[in-house]
Amino acid sequence: MYLFVYGTLKQGFHNHHLLADAEFICNAASKQNYPMVNTEEYFPYLIDNEGHGYNVKGEVYRIDEAILEMLDILEGYPQHYTRREIEVVSLGIDLLAITYFLNEKIEYKDLELLESFE
Repeated sequence: MYLFVYGTLKQGFHNHHLLADAEFICNAASKQNYPMVNTEEYFPYLIDNEGHGYNVKGEVYRIDEAILEMLDILEGYPQHYTRREIEVVSLGIDLLAITYFLNEKIEYKDLELLESFE
């Protein structure tokens, strides 16, 4: 299965080591627009409100069930985050990949929406 990461699991960030056994596939962006906010210094949130925000940039990995279970613990799934498959695009190729969305409903209209987390 494929996983789309957009925050601290990306290369160069502090949680990336959790993907040490995963295969990096490509850099990609969400096919649909989603709002992504960073209300805390190191934790961006993707909000499941398709059609708002940007085509979020991130990375795609091939993972197995063991990695998914470990990431579910990290992300506090299903209490803090929910997850579902979305379409991502890289070099004109569409893939379905699991990603994590913030479970809490937050008001984001006054927050800066991000295209990528740097």
